[in-house]
Amino acid sequence: MKIVKFTDDKGYLRCAMIKDEDPDIMAKYGVPVEIPDIVNTIDWDGLKRDLHNALMQANLYTVQDVMKSGQAYAPAMTVIKRYLHEAYMAEALSETTQENSSGG
Repeated sequence: MKIVKFTDDKGYLRCAMIKDEDPDIMAKYGVPVEIPDIVNTIDWDGLKRDLHNALMQANLYTVQDVMKSGQAYAPAMTVIKRYLHEAYMAEALSETTQENSSGG
């Protein structure tokens, strides 16, 4: 089996597993390989609040404030990374729970 990336009809980059001998064009019919469901997993209100607070704490009020430092967005990126990490961890926990409940 090989993993092939393709772009779906809505413009999203996707991955799927297909047989080694299948042409890559068959990817949309393969077994999906997905990232966590970030739309439904991430606490978007919490992310917006924490992102707002990180930018305020870093005194990033204007574009001039941002331009003063090459690392100006670092606090914001830390917040985003934390929420993404939580989404991946929730997905892993969900998979583990499903495996344990099915006897796997």
